[in-house]
Amino acid sequence: MRLAVRESNEAGGIGGYSVELMAFDDGGDPAQAEDQARKLVTDPQVVGVIGNWLEPTTLAAAPVLADSEVPFLATASSLDLDPSAFRLWPTDSAFQVTASNGIFCSEPCRSLESLDWLTVHCSLITAHCYGPPLWGLTQFPRLAGSAVEGVYVITPAPFPADSADPTFAERYLAISQGVQPRFLAVLAYDATQLLLAAVRQDISANGTPSRTGVSIALAQISYDGLSGHFSFNSEQDWAEAEGWVYQWQGGQLGR
Repeated sequence: MRLAVRESNEAGGIGGYSVELMAFDDGGDPAQAEDQARKLVTDPQVVGVIGNWLEPTTLAAAPVLADSEVPFLATASSLDLDPSAFRLWPTDSAFQVTASNGIFCSEPCRSLESLDWLTVHCSLITAHCYGPPLWGLTQFPRLAGSAVEGVYVITPAPFPADSADPTFAERYLAISQGVQPRFLAVLAYDATQLLLAAVRQDISANGTPSRTGVSIALAQISYDGLSGHFSFNSEQDWAEAEGWVYQWQGGQLGR
């Protein structure tokens, strides 16, 4: 997200406006996610929010943002997501379609606090065993131990090498102090560029950006990013979201 904002400002900003990134830490706690969302909505210059990366915190922040009509690019698959949010994540049904040749864990696997489903189901079946994006985090092999071997992960975005821009990893590393980008970095960059495109569209149409104008622009957006094409259907779900499939082998996640 910092990279996308930096690139935008270095290119002259958007319609005469520079862009500022406000980053808040919810600590992975839904109550803190609500509190941080309340802080964001008090600033009238906040015209869009991206987050919160964990399902429970995303679901907690969404209603607060909806009450102040702040457009929210939300990273959650659950049907419980506030309907005003723009879902920048595959739905549970999209995950199931991608995992049609195996079994996919949705509800029991929304947290890494318990991996019982993994150890019970994935060790007893011969079909492919698929898990949600959380299973693609770098700490997952340490938590899952030997049970991780051969497990498939469906991610909302590709790794940089599989993305539409082979220069992304190099540009990311230039400001990341050596931290390698993974699929969430790709999606964060896409989400920021998507939101900036909506702001640009709103300024072009109305002169100044507003929460209402950005929401209207997002509903109409057609954008090609690192992860593919982005548009939203009538339910404000990412219409093209299907997920990318990777597999854990030898402690590494790859295709």
